[in-house]
Amino acid sequence: MKRTVGILSGILAFAAVVSGVILLLAAIGWPITTEGLQTMIAGSRRMPAVLFLILFALVCIAIGVIVLYGMIWNRLNRRTTALLEKNALGETAVSFAALSQIVDRTLKNRTDVKSSKTRVYAIGSSVRIEVRAVTSPTVSLLKLTHSLQDEIHAAIVALCGVSIGSIDVTVDQAELPPKRN
Repeated sequence: MKRTVGILSGILAFAAVVSGVILLLAAIGWPITTEGLQTMIAGSRRMPAVLFLILFALVCIAIGVIVLYGMIWNRLNRRTTALLEKNALGETAVSFAALSQIVDRTLKNRTDVKSSKTRVYAIGSSVRIEVRAVTSPTVSLLKLTHSLQDEIHAAIVALCGVSIGSIDVTVDQAELPPKRN
């Protein structure tokens, strides 16, 4: 959904710029000639409409350019690392892919987790970790989620010390428990 909104916003911003340029060219009379400018200025009855059209076209162009610039800037500055330390020599960071591998390795050591998927996101200066795990129906889901959160937190803090904003664990059971007769 978020991606669709981004794509539609980009299309609308681009359309605003293009329509603003077309309106601007139509208002000043393209191609610009001396006779056309004299006619536009001499036609005092048309002047307020022409000025309004020019102003509207410039506003459309400005809004479209600002939105496109913001989208490109946001895309270029998307974080893919978590800052560990900043000192006189520079910055030390760990990639989200490495954090995801730490979580995956921690989950593979568990016998009660059959499979899992991990995603890491930036939240301000910390990270958000989302884990989706599959387990058997005999496992207590509440105990499993708490122990997974504790183990993931301990592993990441021990290996790299990244500031963790949240660890969200979603557990899916692999199969339904057998019915009792």
